[in-house]
Amino acid sequence: MLISVIVAFFGLLIIGVPIAHVVLGAAGIGCLMTGTTGTILAQQTVLGMNSYVMLAVPFFILSGDLAAKGQTSQRLVNAINAFLGHLPGGLGIATIFACAIFGAITGSSIACVVAIGALMLPKLKENGYPLLLSLGIITTGGTLGVMIPPSIPMLQIAIAMGTSVGKQFTAGFIPGILTAAIMSAYVVIYAKRTGIPRTSRIPFRQRILVLKDSFWALMFPVIVLGSIYGGIATPTEAAIISLFYVLAVELFVYRTVSFKELYSIMKASTVSAATLTMTIATAQVFVWWMTTQGIPGLVYDWIIGFCHSKYLLWLLLCVLFFVVGCFTNVATVVLILGPMIKPVLEFFGIDAMHFCIIAVMMSQIGFVTPPFGLCLFTTMKIAEVSMKDVIRGAWPFLVAMAISTIILILFPALTTFLPNLVYGA
Repeated sequence: MLISVIVAFFGLLIIGVPIAHVVLGAAGIGCLMTGTTGTILAQQTVLGMNSYVMLAVPFFILSGDLAAKGQTSQRLVNAINAFLGHLPGGLGIATIFACAIFGAITGSSIACVVAIGALMLPKLKENGYPLLLSLGIITTGGTLGVMIPPSIPMLQIAIAMGTSVGKQFTAGFIPGILTAAIMSAYVVIYAKRTGIPRTSRIPFRQRILVLKDSFWALMFPVIVLGSIYGGIATPTEAAIISLFYVLAVELFVYRTVSFKELYSIMKASTVSAATLTMTIATAQVFVWWMTTQGIPGLVYDWIIGFCHSKYLLWLLLCVLFFVVGCFTNVATVVLILGPMIKPVLEFFGIDAMHFCIIAVMMSQIGFVTPPFGLCLFTTMKIAEVSMKDVIRGAWPFLVAMAISTIILILFPALTTFLPNLVYGA
């Protein structure tokens, strides 16, 4: 029976069925085989959506789409480049950190690749950056947004693991900066070895003018995250704040989004939010079915018997997430496996918040791995290049992301220090 469900899950996934339908289809097959009624399926689906935290999803998605449509990306790049552009590989470093900040604002790696990629690929080419290096920077830089809050995948995983969303968001800062720093280090080394020309240093007075011009864009993450960490708002309330803030900025300050365009943006955001919500809801059905069949207990016994140390467990989980990430979003899989994995983590003394960060890291890697890495396809489209070229450009940065993951596994304090400092242990 379990084998049939697993075969159905991966079979539907491989042929390209949307993930929400994959999860519901596999769960439905399992329920049919055990005689579960449709009424129970409907109840569990509703329970999967019945969460106050879930209300944050559509607001973060809409605010991100508005920011991506407007001038926020351009002004962020200008501000970061003003301070980093003169360094060896400075334009590449500026692109990476612009991706990190903009990706955090939008909550979407794809939106980040489109917005920053379309803007920076021509500039990188003009300044002597090889095509493959530029493709790698854009493709992997776009994934950094899933680590730096507010992050939709992190929100999903926090819900699955039952961790505090505020703490989980805080835990992503140091890992996100660490990953961006390691990727930037590779760009610096590459630039020095190949002699990529530096851009001229911008005078101090001009930097101040750039900061002034970019003020409202830079204040976006400050206001949203400051409201959470200052105890002013919950993550859900902060999502609403983010929406009203970006609406005001893009409609009345930058004036790059018209009221006419607002409808189409809201329509697209509604579809994205509904898809994500449905995925979470159907995952609840899957989790419920596995629980009723006693599968979590079987998985627990098998893992405890197989893994003799927490590092072997980490290896097993990372391999699993890497393979899964080649086909679908790791966050969705954690929604399903989270309740089964949590007792195992407790047995080995692994903090659930630490696990969530590693899962997000693997989700980040999954966006860049073939055959279904979404950022790969996005870069291919905007740059009009082959998947082979994108992969060739991205693999050194994938190594950098893997190194960051290993460091975070070996030093869990890098993920727990900041939330414990802000919220208390």
